[in-house]
Amino acid sequence: MFKKILVFLSLFTLIALGGCSLFRAIKIEIPDQQVTEGQELVVDLNQFVLSSVSDGISFSVSSGPGRIDGKNYVFTSLPGDGENSPFNVRVSASDEGKSGVAEFLINVNPIPEGEKAEIKLSGETAEESEEIIDDFVKRNPENPEGHAIRGAMKAIPELLKLLEIYNSQIGSLDIAGTFDRSEILSGFEELVSNPDQVLQSISADIRARLLNMKLRSALILRNPELLVNFLASSSSIAENSGYSTCGEIGDFQDEMEEYADSLQEVWDDISYLSGEMKIVVKVFLNEFDWDKDGVVESDRELMLEVVSEDNSMTHTESFRLYTDILFLEKEPKGDHIVSIEVDPDGGDAVFDLDFWFMISQGLEIEYAPGFDENDYLVIDEGEIAILKMLVGSALSSARAFTVYDLEPSEAFMEYLEDADDEIDPPEIDTNNDGNIDASEVKAFIGTSFLTFRNPSKSPLWLSSIRDILLEAPETTMLLADDLLSDTQTEDNKHNLTSQWYIPFSQNAYDAMEENADEQEELLDYIRPNGEDLDTEIPVDEKTIILRLYNIFDHPERFSDLLSFFPTLINYEMLEGIEFPDPTFGGVVVNLPKTISPDN
Repeated sequence: MFKKILVFLSLFTLIALGGCSLFRAIKIEIPDQQVTEGQELVVDLNQFVLSSVSDGISFSVSSGPGRIDGKNYVFTSLPGDGENSPFNVRVSASDEGKSGVAEFLINVNPIPEGEKAEIKLSGETAEESEEIIDDFVKRNPENPEGHAIRGAMKAIPELLKLLEIYNSQIGSLDIAGTFDRSEILSGFEELVSNPDQVLQSISADIRARLLNMKLRSALILRNPELLVNFLASSSSIAENSGYSTCGEIGDFQDEMEEYADSLQEVWDDISYLSGEMKIVVKVFLNEFDWDKDGVVESDRELMLEVVSEDNSMTHTESFRLYTDILFLEKEPKGDHIVSIEVDPDGGDAVFDLDFWFMISQGLEIEYAPGFDENDYLVIDEGEIAILKMLVGSALSSARAFTVYDLEPSEAFMEYLEDADDEIDPPEIDTNNDGNIDASEVKAFIGTSFLTFRNPSKSPLWLSSIRDILLEAPETTMLLADDLLSDTQTEDNKHNLTSQWYIPFSQNAYDAMEENADEQEELLDYIRPNGEDLDTEIPVDEKTIILRLYNIFDHPERFSDLLSFFPTLINYEMLEGIEFPDPTFGGVVVNLPKTISPDN
């Protein structure tokens, strides 16, 4: 009897286990697939399920590229995939406790010569678009276009954050005049008619910094009294800085550091691109949920809720972005704007291509705006180049704010508040020897002032600033090449960096190329082991030479800038100045240890 029971239990176990294997399995076989770069592969997975399943079957991508959309497997191939093809994909299926797995290959054929792939970015597919690009970058980590597009998608939101930081930490932005149509339109016209405005600004900034450094060196060497005048400044730092209490500068620097870290990711992506793209990105601005009401209303224009004040009265009004503000030029009832917010009762249409095209061509707007499927912009090399300039400028500025501790000591801030708008040099001379040296200045202002905020990261941030500057000439030519190639074709009406909007000739190209060459020459002074900058300032019959590249090559030497502060000998009569390190960490050559006013 006992044996019969054991046999029964054994048979029952085998049947149960066999049943689990037999009845819980979903048999699915997917054949290998073919696709061309730039095309979308859609596979109906249901047709490859060989076993009986219900309508509740679900699929997921276990490994490999692609995504699931309902019952379909979707793979968007982009230029560059052919080099890494084939891709192995593993798809899992499940239904009421049953499961199955299928593996297949995707063979990607190169895009035909002369053709470009298209990517559509819109509110309905924004997450999908991000997923597509992220997926592409993962399988093609060295492809510059994927990185650049991903960076471009994130660039504008990150750039807008900078305004928020300045607005919250420094002061409110003046939005009066927001509804001045002429200013809005002239601003747009200036933007599209001056493509090299940003790059010229960057170039001018580099040149100004170098020349300013050169000029300051000359002035100090020729007139040491400037050091005393600086210490005895008639302006109050405490009052003019915008910070009333100690700690706010540090808070601002912390926020800028966090912002720079997030912007660094954008820069790392967008800086990949240095040549022609094989991917065209179409951005359908009206298909984003701008009013955040959960519904994309692409054919209804955005509305703004404006609160204005007039004497003691407050007015709350809704303005349609195009019809009321830009077309009819309506103005708020109050003479002072209190706030502007998006009105959720409006739509999401923010871009009318025909409207802006007519503005760019100098034509009068004689019709109310309309919104349709033709209202999109194209992102190509030109837009990437401009975004790269803006991101680089924002990132280098943010890093510059965070390299050194810019917050003086609390005692120094309290002294300034009670100092009646000036600093008395004897207050610095704590040992009353008639001289002021670096140690006394540090004790007076704060021992951490102008030291590395982060000893491990600050040197890297200095290097980052240099790396960004060194890419400026390449970015200049990336924009120039795009401007020259994007002629007045019908498709280029969607391209803001085309000749429809930016008149561009071979002469303009040559001018930008010359500008890039000038940038290269200026940047030679900060390249690794770069060139010497001859200041041509005779001191004791010597010529002072600046080696600016050493600031970046050897950042550890500049962890404490106040340590270079020269000793003011008998500061009341200023008999001379003595440098604790006349080389300033290897930046200066031929500077004497001591300089007297007679020099």
